[in-house]
Amino acid sequence: MSVVARQSIKYSFVGYFSFLIGTLATFFLYPNDLEFYGKLRYVLPAAELILPLVTIGMAYANVKFYPKLSSENQHHNLLKFSMLFTLVNFTFVFLCFLCIGFFSDYFRGKDLWNMRYYIFVLVFLLSFLQLFSKYISIKKRIVVPNILENSMPKFGGIAAFMAYFYFGCSETVSIAIFVGFYVFSLLIMFAYLLRLEPLPMKTSFTFLYQDNFKKELFSYAFYTLLGSIGSIIALRIDNFMVGEFIGYKANGVYAIAFSIVGLISVPSLGVYTISSPIIADYIAKSNMEELDKFHKKTSLHLFLIGALLLAMILAGMNDLFSIMKKGEELMNAKGVIYFLGFATLFDLATGFNGYIISYSKYYKFNIISMLFLAVITVVSNLLFIKFTDLGITGVSIATFISLTLFNVLKLYFNYKKFGVHPFTKQYISVLVLLFLSLIIGLLVPDFGDNHFVNLCLKPLAVLLVFFFGNQFFKIIAIKEVLPKSLFGNKK
Repeated sequence: MSVVARQSIKYSFVGYFSFLIGTLATFFLYPNDLEFYGKLRYVLPAAELILPLVTIGMAYANVKFYPKLSSENQHHNLLKFSMLFTLVNFTFVFLCFLCIGFFSDYFRGKDLWNMRYYIFVLVFLLSFLQLFSKYISIKKRIVVPNILENSMPKFGGIAAFMAYFYFGCSETVSIAIFVGFYVFSLLIMFAYLLRLEPLPMKTSFTFLYQDNFKKELFSYAFYTLLGSIGSIIALRIDNFMVGEFIGYKANGVYAIAFSIVGLISVPSLGVYTISSPIIADYIAKSNMEELDKFHKKTSLHLFLIGALLLAMILAGMNDLFSIMKKGEELMNAKGVIYFLGFATLFDLATGFNGYIISYSKYYKFNIISMLFLAVITVVSNLLFIKFTDLGITGVSIATFISLTLFNVLKLYFNYKKFGVHPFTKQYISVLVLLFLSLIIGLLVPDFGDNHFVNLCLKPLAVLLVFFFGNQFFKIIAIKEVLPKSLFGNKK
């Protein structure tokens, strides 16, 4: 757990630094030209929507089958095959896209067509970035890939915007600068991979034809593709439906609230990334006892950290909105933060349920459950939007319901099939700390009208309650999640 914890802390630090840079740019830079910023924000999501059709789960397949192939020294060949497959499939998808545009006047009138070259260059770069990042995660190295995948694009967006707004560059040149940062990231990522594990020159794809492995590989890849499509619908439909049925202004408020709640999930990204190969290895060896211990330990850590961050956000929420631009309008998002916050916290409490299923022989169930989430999300959103006056709060309630049902379904499945679950009696202690710290944080007297001081004091009170409460209940050992060098241990 110490390797996982230390890498996850470094990963989280990079994640929060990236979040800070993105937040500062959003508040103080991008409002200078919302139209150009809108184009930047259009190109990347459009590429991410096409991405699953190109990768078709090959990045995840490298993690899934690494334990099996590494014992035969064939894991390098799977990586090389994945690179070739991605290149060929990218060419196929791009040609299909051009054919649709050739025969459809309606399609050629869309921004997706007008921005096609930027978008598909990004699809190509993202495909290989994802593949190399997942492969590097097998080596339990996630910090450098996180910088290259998440931090570098934020700097790219800032550089592109400044080139356009401050230095008078054209839109074409400025967007090309943004894409250029991804080119740089991919080159560094590949160099880092070669440094960790040089790829042998000899290549053979005969492993595909041994023990019917080719069928197993593509079956897994196909179902992973379906899961990715379901994930896009389930996790991105909120903003679309708010913008479509309520309004773009409400969608902006909802997006800001969603970003604030996103703080809670940052630590989990590191844990899940570095845990993936460990989970795959336990499942490959049918070591359910160790998997259960690992599941409980990581889930408890995530639940504790998530509860702390949620309590700090809720305690300081009013003062945060008071110092933000258009804070009065953002006050309408308080209900959204509560519902999304507790939905996210329960998601953290259930741990890496989905990963256990993905790396097992039951991975097809993940597809079913993800499509179930997509349907429930769409239907519940429509019901709250059409038949209530709750607005974006109603959308957040719908998300709370669908995400909670989704996690309960996976919990039940994992317990029935593998006999594992994340819950321990220490969860009760965390819940006590959550509500106690929140009450104390909200009761801290206001320091006059100085909202900045209040924003510091109230979350600080929450932090102190969690710190001393953790020591009292002995939930987690602080030494276990901090670098050993802080305690004089250099081993």
